[in-house]
Amino acid sequence: MSRYPFEEFSNEFMVSVKGIYSDAHHKSLARRYRRIGRDLRTLHAEGKISTTSPKTMTPEDVKACFIHKKGLGHSAREYAHEVNAFILLFDYVGNMAVRACLSRYPMLKPVSDHSRLPTISDSDRKRISEGMMGAVSSGDPRLIKSYAMLAVFLGCGPRTKELRLMDLKDLDTEEWTLDILHVKGEGRYGSPRTVPVPPEYRSIISAYLSIRPETGSPALFPPSRGDSDHLCGNSVRKILSFAMDDCGVRVDPRTLRRSFGQGYLDSGIDSIESVSVLMGHSTTNTTEQYYARRRNSMAIEAARKTWWIQTQPKNGSETNEPDIRDGAEGGIRTHGTLSTGS
Repeated sequence: MSRYPFEEFSNEFMVSVKGIYSDAHHKSLARRYRRIGRDLRTLHAEGKISTTSPKTMTPEDVKACFIHKKGLGHSAREYAHEVNAFILLFDYVGNMAVRACLSRYPMLKPVSDHSRLPTISDSDRKRISEGMMGAVSSGDPRLIKSYAMLAVFLGCGPRTKELRLMDLKDLDTEEWTLDILHVKGEGRYGSPRTVPVPPEYRSIISAYLSIRPETGSPALFPPSRGDSDHLCGNSVRKILSFAMDDCGVRVDPRTLRRSFGQGYLDSGIDSIESVSVLMGHSTTNTTEQYYARRRNSMAIEAARKTWWIQTQPKNGSETNEPDIRDGAEGGIRTHGTLSTGS
């Protein structure tokens, strides 16, 4: 056994899952195992665990690791990622210590965190829109490219990988649709999808297409140098930073993706199912838990409209829709009906 058994087994596991996970997830998990390895060596040096080998660690050793992680004050989501990384590796080496620990100490099980992170505000949307118009007027190629990429993220909702691997031919500027082909879970559970490009983003995208460099790359956003046909993740972030510096709005692709979904719901799209399809989710559960959900204020307005419909004469004649807000003249709000004031 080597001096660093955790690293040996975790490296072996990462080699075994190469090609199963996405490149981004594979790199993220590898970084996590490196951090865990450092923590285990510290805990072992302090006498809190008996070994750093995932092959021979006991449920009590795992308990000490999880208590240490909880003591660092990380979020519930981060703790859940840590526990899952332990489960994956320990199952791989055939050690049930993690599962035994969680069964023996259920209070150490991760707590589900289904909270939705924030989307961009209306004021930030306005600043981005104004920045796009300014970029078109300026003719600055760097700004135009940056805002065009931001427009695709905000208007079409792709994941970063999906945007990186988009080709120019995937964009139809006659129908103004965008084919998203290289999806999450490509070739396994993910399905390609087509999304519409909203009118407010077409000018900046058209401006970008007029100055897009001919590099020989098929990509919608080709790299400016290097041997690859498509951008890397760091390049995407760097390109976006030019628009963010210009308009003063700090966002990342995930925030833009959440804003894409929530924006459609807020604009009155027919259902959460439609948003889920546009976002490339297999079920609406993921959409509602993490990305977008009907706002309470909109649910209230929808309920008020049903009250008005219920009061309409059955002979088909129309009446003006009453104001059914609290205290409004001409109506008294009740739970299910509208009674006119006497």
